[in-house]
Order: sequence, then structure tokens, then C-alpha cells
Amino acid sequence: MMNMQVCELMQRPVVAVRYNNTAREAALTLAELGYAALPVLDHDDRLVGVVTSGDLLRAGDLNDPVDAVMTAPAVSVPGTAVLVEVMNRLVTHGLRSLPVVDANDRVAGMFSRGDALRIMLTPDDVLAGEAQYLLDRYIGARRWHVTVDEGHASISGRFADESERRIAVALTHTVPGIHTATIATTPAATIAIAPVAEATPAAAAVH
Repeated sequence: MMNMQVCELMQRPVVAVRYNNTAREAALTLAELGYAALPVLDHDDRLVGVVTSGDLLRAGDLNDPVDAVMTAPAVSVPGTAVLVEVMNRLVTHGLRSLPVVDANDRVAGMFSRGDALRIMLTPDDVLAGEAQYLLDRYIGARRWHVTVDEGHASISGRFADESERRIAVALTHTVPGIHTATIATTPAATIAIAPVAEATPAAAAVH
């Protein structure tokens, strides 16, 4: 689970502010949503900084633009970073949360220490229960069955076609904490065929 990519675990959609919003607007957003920090974007939606509650408390005037009080450059991680790397980044920089960016430096999500703790404390049976609920709601009770082992889900059951297999995998993969989802393969059933009795001479005779 520690090798899961953060793009599978991050929070979306992202709430952000523009560099030219006022510090007061950023403070109101933080207060209303209960967040610790907000990513700050430029006119091209690229990440230019992060504004935290600490930044705003230190601001001399809440009418100043956000880019005058934000922390820059922002500490961020790419979506391909694995969980252990992100946790190290949070601890090393003393951050409560950080932005997750794509290849164009646009914010794709946010990840916090709380997210990391929830993922680490989520046992496999809870993940399996959440996935099973989604499958049952879609196809009916227990037609498909899912088990989870260290974040890896295995789905078994009766599938009408390849489309149903893909749907089962897609639904299961939406559960946060499930890293991979695959269809369980079972060996083909062995059919016993009784030997054909040899014809007796009498039976073989042509009348």
C-alpha cells in the first residue's frame, strides 16, 4: 500500500485561489471549508504558490493580493509519486497538506496527513466491504464477490461477457485504498467422460 501512487489517493475536486484574489477572500475560503491551505494559481491555472492559515495570520493587510502573502515556490508532488514519498515530503517540510500536480504543473488534487493516516488505518476487510456494496448495488446481491489483500482486490463470480468484467473492475477500483482490481481466474472444470463400452460380437452383428 505504501507504493500506491498519490494520484489514486488524492482529494478531488480542488479548491484553489488566484494569485490576484485578496488575502481576505482566501481567508474566507479556508474558514468556510476548514482547510489548512489552498493552492494559488496563475492566469494559466499553473501552480505558483500555496497560501496557508499561517500566511494569512501573518499578513499585515487582508486586502493585499494573495501573491503578496503566499508561500512560494509551493512544495508539491507529481501524481506518479508513491505514498511513502509523499509522506516523507509532508514530514520533512512540516506541511499538513500539499498539491499534486500534473506534467504541466497544473493542480490535479490535494493530499494531506489526514489522508495518509486514513489510508494506513483502512483494513482490507473494510475496503472489501465498500467494494462489495458497490458491486451488489450494480448487479444484485452476491452475484460478484470481492476480496482484498493489502489493497489488491480480486473479483470472482458469474460474468456474462467482457463488458461486465470491465465494469466490475472499474467499480471496485473507485474505492479509495484499493490499488489494483482484477478478475479472479479459475481453472477450467474437468469433465469426466465415461469410457465407451466395446461392442460385443452379438451387438455388432448385422441382421
